[in-house]
Amino acid sequence: MTLSSKIEFVKFLKQKFLGKNLKCLEVLCVVECTMDFGIVTNIDFADDKVSVWGSDSNVFWIRLDDIININYNPRQEDVCLELEAKNEVKVLFYL
Repeated sequence: MTLSSKIEFVKFLKQKFLGKNLKCLEVLCVVECTMDFGIVTNIDFADDKVSVWGSDSNVFWIRLDDIININYNPRQEDVCLELEAKNEVKVLFYL
């Protein structure tokens, strides 16, 4: 990812999710995981990694250099952001 696309991504996360109820995160890879996330209380960016923190101490983080594709307008119902990352990982954000 270029520096400008990293900045755009972090800005999008803050505008879209901060203070809102993130219903769940779905991580699709070798081991699939769905997390009921709750209210997003903080979004950090440090060491080329972005972290999304929930009110119940839930945290999701990803290295920005691992992201291959960002879909800001996914077609899947209720999905508001879709990430594709290295090692065939896909992350779906539901509001």
